[in-house]
Amino acid sequence: MSATATELCQVIGAVSRAIPLAELELPDEFFPAHLPVALIDAVFHSHLRHGEQPAPSAERYCSRFGVERTRADRWRLPPRDEQETLRDLIRHFDEFGVFGMTNEIFRTRRRFPGTKATRTENVLNAARALSLIEVDVLQDVSARRSTVIDDVLRFLPGGGESTVRMLLMYTGTDDFVLGDSYVRRFVANAIGRRTVSSARAAALVRSAAYELVVSPRFLDREIWKFGVSWRGTRVGARAEPA
Repeated sequence: MSATATELCQVIGAVSRAIPLAELELPDEFFPAHLPVALIDAVFHSHLRHGEQPAPSAERYCSRFGVERTRADRWRLPPRDEQETLRDLIRHFDEFGVFGMTNEIFRTRRRFPGTKATRTENVLNAARALSLIEVDVLQDVSARRSTVIDDVLRFLPGGGESTVRMLLMYTGTDDFVLGDSYVRRFVANAIGRRTVSSARAAALVRSAAYELVVSPRFLDREIWKFGVSWRGTRVGARAEPA
């Protein structure tokens, strides 16, 4: 058996031991009808303690401005001209102000841990930053490399890896796997190495998903959930060097 085949078997074994695959449905936030909905979900869902439920801010936004939260055809993006855009989101902020969006639309004053930035403020900051690189609708996210999105959002006040991951995860295709720290740590532990590259980790998880007959994006999400749980954070990498 080749080294790659051996590692694939090891990842499949780790998934089978650690991750329940009985429930194969992704929740609604993985099928947004509009990019502002995905961005709001990403900002308000990131940086939560494990098991903590976020305020339904995206639902409130959709209700107030009369847009659908989830696309009718889960497997196809709506036409560009039928989508609420990030420019529309920014225009709502211009109309209501941060205070109005916080109190009338999102109705939560959650702040990011360790910062003075509210999640409402970071929605606006992220929308403006993405608009500067001409990301306006769902199709524009996949047209940009994930590293570009990461560079734009990671260093915003209250941003970071979690916000980037959530946005890419919600707007990704069914083959989406992000080789970030959560996935890399899981794969490294599975194959008995201290570390593994992003590309190698993502490829192994994607191949494992095909073998297990599940969506790669579903498996990516489950590995991420495992990684942010107490079980994932307490699993130590083995000592063999990469």
